[in-house]
Amino acid sequence: MREPLTEQISDRLRDGARLAGLGILAAIHVGLALPALLSRLSAYPRPWLQLAAFGLLSLVLVGLSAGAARGRRGGQGGGPRSAAHLWPAAGLGCVVLASAAATSDLPGAYFLGTLHWSFLEAGWFGVVLLMDRPLALTWAFLGGHLAITFAQLLLNGLPPRQEAAGMAVSALAVCGFQVAMAVGARLLRDCARSASTALREQERLHTEAAVAEHLHHDQRDRYQALNATVLPLLAGLADGSLDPRDDEVRRRCALEAAKLRRLFAENDYAADPLVHELRAGIDVAERNGVGVQLAVRGAPAELPRGLRRALIEPVLAALAAADRTARATVVRGGGRVRVGVVIDEPAARIPATATDQVRVRTVSDEGRLWVEAVCATVPAGRPAGDDEGAGGPAAHSSSRETSPS
Repeated sequence: MREPLTEQISDRLRDGARLAGLGILAAIHVGLALPALLSRLSAYPRPWLQLAAFGLLSLVLVGLSAGAARGRRGGQGGGPRSAAHLWPAAGLGCVVLASAAATSDLPGAYFLGTLHWSFLEAGWFGVVLLMDRPLALTWAFLGGHLAITFAQLLLNGLPPRQEAAGMAVSALAVCGFQVAMAVGARLLRDCARSASTALREQERLHTEAAVAEHLHHDQRDRYQALNATVLPLLAGLADGSLDPRDDEVRRRCALEAAKLRRLFAENDYAADPLVHELRAGIDVAERNGVGVQLAVRGAPAELPRGLRRALIEPVLAALAAADRTARATVVRGGGRVRVGVVIDEPAARIPATATDQVRVRTVSDEGRLWVEAVCATVPAGRPAGDDEGAGGPAAHSSSRETSPS
């Protein structure tokens, strides 16, 4: 599953800033600190301590590189959350320990100079390790590391004023680049957040426009359907061309009332939309004095709205023509949905369905009319006998019957 575009933008900008900081740190570690260490290794009282401190910082750098590579492969979120929070703290502890150890073995005249290789890169480790954390933590680490270095300088004795001024300039230059990198990374995160917010707002507006367009088309289709059947009926009743005492007119009124109730029911939330819409038509028939029984068997199946309409409308036409009694059934299973009704009016006219996905059958015998509408629910490529295409296995179906009210 693809990530949303907003998350892609944030992740790429964050990964880019992290890789840029890691590249700067690796260049300083290998290109500046290592030559400075090796060029005057004999000048240190304990060269092994300097090498051990450099090795510890190298391990932290390797850990950062491995974490960055794992994050680019999408595995950053795969580890425990506690480990992700402990890693920066552990890395910062190793950096402070290595820097303090290397500085403790340094003559006072070399502080904050080229030979003070640990000061050149310790701040960069903090910038990279705290890149995803609040900016105040980066300031705190840089200030704390500088304070530790200054305390160690005081323990070695204050240098002359001229040397102290040179040390201050060196510290300002080194920390200035580190601060600039931290601020730049924060600006990139802010830009990513702003872009994500703008894209989410754009997607929201597009969604609202699509929903409004869909509702407009749906309402227009409903009005066209009503304009073809309901409005002429109302006009005939209004101008007197249709007699409300005529049985055929009353049947047409009952059918259109059932269709309207079904249209209203389409917008309701229901666990079983097909049965819910069918009950809306049954309610109209019961209000007209018809006793209706409803039996439902099988788990609900997801059907498009147009397909539900095509299934129910022949049944509604039969219910509108019923005289005293009717029995409706909904059966789902075997990859098919069947909606049927038996009424006591064998001469009722049932309109043809408007789609070839629904097959309507009528049988008239012994003073009764049986109407059944059938459609398939099995997706293409699946066997016709798969009961799950109808919304669930037949073994888990249920049956119920409602007495006429």
